[in-house]
Amino acid sequence: MTVRMTVRTTVRTTVRSAAGAALLATLLAPAGGGAAAAPATDERAAAPRTTLTFTVADCEGCEVQLVNARSTLDADVVHVWESRTKQVEDGSVTFTIPTRRTWGMSATVVAPWEGHTGYVTTVAWRYNGKYVGDTVTLEEAVTRTKASACWEGVRSRRVTMPLVVEKVRVAGVRREVDGSIAFVPTTTSWLPPMRQVWDGVLGSQDVNICR
Repeated sequence: MTVRMTVRTTVRTTVRSAAGAALLATLLAPAGGGAAAAPATDERAAAPRTTLTFTVADCEGCEVQLVNARSTLDADVVHVWESRTKQVEDGSVTFTIPTRRTWGMSATVVAPWEGHTGYVTTVAWRYNGKYVGDTVTLEEAVTRTKASACWEGVRSRRVTMPLVVEKVRVAGVRREVDGSIAFVPTTTSWLPPMRQVWDGVLGSQDVNICR
């Protein structure tokens, strides 16, 4: 994928797995007479959850989706989870998701101004040459050649994170079109792999498998 871009001067701050053991549970349940068995506890509902809010200036209507894709140790099977897509309203967008899904999570952004780019803009959690806690400006971001689409995640129940989304010009499928660059302005903990980017633009044509 080749991405060419020119940057506007204004910075815009922007599954499936299911398996069950119900049959096994039924077979192992003690046969008894008398009172009916109580409903089984839904472990997914009881698991810790995190409310994640992105603050995104000047990106009203941008669509954000969270994706978690991790491979098994032998890399033969990839487990993919996706949130539903939400729109930025009044400068923010909020998701409440299982905390364990934040480990190895990627985030995609589709802005209203985007043309036919042939890929989905993906948030860069870390650019090459940056360390956790380092700030990232737009001027720095557009000089980078590699980025991680994989967040290391959190254990917190509530997290608020600024997100930068800026309109840029990119080489689309047929011609140059409006596209986006998306990144966090403070470098977060991240996971491999580091992927190639073009002028800081991280685009995905498939899920990002994190390690």
